[in-house]
Amino acid sequence: MQVAGIDIGTTSIALVIATDAGETFSVATKANDASLPSERSWEHAQEPERIVALVRELIADSAPYWDEAAAVGISCQMHGVLYVDREGRSVSPLYTWQDGRADLSTARGEGTYAERLGRLSGHAVSAGFGLATHYYNQLNGEVPKDAAYLCTIGDYVAMRLTGAAVPRMDASNAAGLGLFSNRLLAFDLSALARAGIDASLLPPVCKGDRILGTTPDGKPVACAIGDNQASFVGAVPRLEGTLLVNVGTGSQMSVYVPRVEEVPGLETRPFPGGGFLLVGAPLSGGKSYALLERFFKAACRAFADVNLDDADIYERMNALASEALDDGLGQLRFGTQFYGTRHDPLVLGHVAGIGPANFTPGHFAAGVLGGIVDELLGYVHLLPGRLLGGVTGAAGSGNGIRRNPVLQRLLREHLNLPLRLAETQEEAAFGAAVYAASASGAYPDLSAAMAAMKKG
Repeated sequence: MQVAGIDIGTTSIALVIATDAGETFSVATKANDASLPSERSWEHAQEPERIVALVRELIADSAPYWDEAAAVGISCQMHGVLYVDREGRSVSPLYTWQDGRADLSTARGEGTYAERLGRLSGHAVSAGFGLATHYYNQLNGEVPKDAAYLCTIGDYVAMRLTGAAVPRMDASNAAGLGLFSNRLLAFDLSALARAGIDASLLPPVCKGDRILGTTPDGKPVACAIGDNQASFVGAVPRLEGTLLVNVGTGSQMSVYVPRVEEVPGLETRPFPGGGFLLVGAPLSGGKSYALLERFFKAACRAFADVNLDDADIYERMNALASEALDDGLGQLRFGTQFYGTRHDPLVLGHVAGIGPANFTPGHFAAGVLGGIVDELLGYVHLLPGRLLGGVTGAAGSGNGIRRNPVLQRLLREHLNLPLRLAETQEEAAFGAAVYAASASGAYPDLSAAMAAMKKG
């Protein structure tokens, strides 16, 4: 049996076709060029119909492998939200996880919208979480009049592939919107009422039946799952005992636990098919290194008026960073909170340890990479000893790790664990395919699907 997995990321979209024995037949990717311009600096939105069109282009590019796929799984960038009408069509942009409207101050002087929502609901929420975004829209008259439901972009793509008019949301995505009860695996209705949010806009959460519908040619399409959870499925050899480190546009540290646990400083995210992930999610990651890349390019243009290829710049940055790590001149210590943190958007990045010998491009590159690792390790150290003691290895996923040998080296040295890179280059899409195999009934559960599909 062949299964398909689609991953809708912030900057790219991928489609993987794999067999139920783990052999990958086809991997196709496209840049996610759906970003919408805005005069509001804090607004980050994408065009949902363009994303649907890109998915359909990937499907066409993957024929005839797609034709043979027996089931379809979807993973997507978490936290973001859009509105659909009663026919199941988008009536708003996708407000992504990077959207900052909930960090704006309320007109009443009660802090930010996210802070006010947190006080009213009793749930900690951050800007970019779907219900924090919705809360701002609700109070500022920006909810479309014909909105019947809100959902994630993965839910929307699943609807468009199946023709469904009503979204159904997996708990892994529902929890990413905020105001969700992990113990009930449902939205917290009392919290929604306290915040004055109309619960009827929220789609039902998938329970026993994990299939949203079928494509016109009869392929069952599973309810979309979060990309963090999908990457975990696609990257780790087994659910327990492995620490997943993902670096893409942002970054995440994740560990699986079979039962709900609350650890101060970490998020508890529902896992498809049962269990939870304990997650630390800095806002820094690949975009912090990209910020340094843009600085280097701007400096080159300012003094030499040259055009530089992005790939060449990154390769040179990595080479200089590697040399800097070996020269014994002392490493710079970067705080890479250039975009704030989920708990405090006003925090800024910083650098320490600068001297004449290490004031070089290579030391800056190595320092930023080290700062990304340090932020992730800060979350690792929050794990209770009984959980950390059970971790015997680490898995790396995301292009930020895969394409950067210096970051791999730093992770191995600082984690003091063997680091295994996922066998497939599109871990989240592959994880969505594995989930589809399980959700469609080809395997009794997700663990069985993982065991079978990781033999290849």
